[in-house]
Amino acid sequence: MRFRIRQAGAADADQIVAILIATKEASLPELTAAHDRDVPFWTRRWRDYLTEGSRAQQSRGDGVAYVAESAGRAVGFVAYHHTTRHGADAELESIYVLPGAQRHGIGSALLRVVARRLVKEGSRSLCVGYDAKNPFKRFYAKHGATELNARWAIWRDLGDVARGKGGPRRPTALRD
Repeated sequence: MRFRIRQAGAADADQIVAILIATKEASLPELTAAHDRDVPFWTRRWRDYLTEGSRAQQSRGDGVAYVAESAGRAVGFVAYHHTTRHGADAELESIYVLPGAQRHGIGSALLRVVARRLVKEGSRSLCVGYDAKNPFKRFYAKHGATELNARWAIWRDLGDVARGKGGPRRPTALRD
């Protein structure tokens, strides 16, 4: 699958929300609540994230996202902001790829774009939070993240991710 990645803006909030909801419903139905399907709420939230920055705890107030497109259609996105949480320089807010576009390297490419941008600006570390039941946390381990606890992982040095090297592939790095 051929795709391109571009930086997202406020006008992309609708596409980001569509990807978020469709991916959660298809891939994580047991973790998807009615609130997760509230399109107006999430559209406002993502538009604000992209124009006003993150309001997450310990956020430094920015918000950056990238959209992956294939055949002129948005198929995935990634978002991050700078933080002091867990001693990291940045926090991965979200990374979602539509089920039909998964396993084509899009998620890995989106993560690499974030890592490269952070390394270029002098940041070295990135944390990510997730539901302990989320099976996709293995993606983070595959790319070298180390588990901090049942809900958080961190990349202490984004250099390997930025260069496209996944890091150690230890099945126990992030527990299911």
